[in-house]
Amino acid sequence: MTAFAQRSLDRLGLEATVLEGDALDGHPEGGEFDRIHSGIGVPRVPRAWTEQLAPSGRLLTTLATRTPSWPGRIEVTRTRAGRIGATLRGGRSGYRPMLGYRWLNAVDHRARIKADPGTARATRLAPPPDDAYGFWLAAAYLVGGVVRDFQADTMTLVAPGDDAWAVVGPDDGTVRVHGPRDIWAELETLHARWKQAGSPDAYRVDLGDGTGDQHVTSTAGPKPLTWVLPPLPTLPRQKSRPRER
Repeated sequence: MTAFAQRSLDRLGLEATVLEGDALDGHPEGGEFDRIHSGIGVPRVPRAWTEQLAPSGRLLTTLATRTPSWPGRIEVTRTRAGRIGATLRGGRSGYRPMLGYRWLNAVDHRARIKADPGTARATRLAPPPDDAYGFWLAAAYLVGGVVRDFQADTMTLVAPGDDAWAVVGPDDGTVRVHGPRDIWAELETLHARWKQAGSPDAYRVDLGDGTGDQHVTSTAGPKPLTWVLPPLPTLPRQKSRPRER
């Protein structure tokens, strides 16, 4: 990968240095950077990245959860005075998560859901639109362990670890639920909380000093939504080093 990247950059005539190492460690020998971009999803912002962000600098990365359905994108900025701020927003797509995170998968349940969609019950919650990114981003954290099957004819959500699913509609005011966990009831509750919080589409992230919890809070409405970002997985680490040429 490093050799391929270096050849591509050389062909473009860019005076860029390619380093090989653990991205979570940053590049301490490189000093501070005006722009930091990560092409992997991380569950929280590594301390090394914010420490190396220069005044007036910007950092952009995907915040990874176990569901690929509702990714979040976080932008971290440092003011000229050195103050760190971070904003989290949902979106259509994001980068794959770092090593140590296995995405949930709805494919293995398709045949079973088709054979038995579940027990029908009434619901007042119409399926939220796909572009209600602020809601679905909150669902990724506050209705955990759930993945959506985007190939299904109607909205279908699966909690593989609980062997549970919910199939909505279509457009008849009912939802079909299966298993020990009523996923749709959790989403109904969260949607009400999201509305009370002012239907936020962006969230403030308090990164602290990088050693403790990183807290997410909605910024609108009288009753904010809050959650804590999960820790980085414990994995073998490697030292950053220049690529030999």
